[in-house]
Amino acid sequence: MKLFIVGLLITVIVIVECSHTFMGTSVQRELAFHKAVKYSAYLFQKRIEYLNVTIPNNRLQYGRYITGILAYDLTNSGASTNVTAGGLGYTFVNLRMKSDRGKDLRYDIYVYI
Repeated sequence: MKLFIVGLLITVIVIVECSHTFMGTSVQRELAFHKAVKYSAYLFQKRIEYLNVTIPNNRLQYGRYITGILAYDLTNSGASTNVTAGGLGYTFVNLRMKSDRGKDLRYDIYVYI
């Protein structure tokens, strides 16, 4: 029983420290956007950057909406990503990325429709 509680506690700590962002689903969905974002660090400061993604309104994507957003933190630090506008069910998404203090900001961003 004690081993189970220790294992559960370690799992919770690992989940809390995860800095990747997963929204919606990417299972059998079409990739609409991919970008590797890389910004250098500010000395003793957190770096904040914004990324705006819009699904093109051509005849191939007409009437299609965002069904999944994946943001992988490549630095494995305390960086975070938040959706500030749009997102799932919209044709656009605005992402706010914030690095850990004094660390680089590197993400792989995937948007699925």
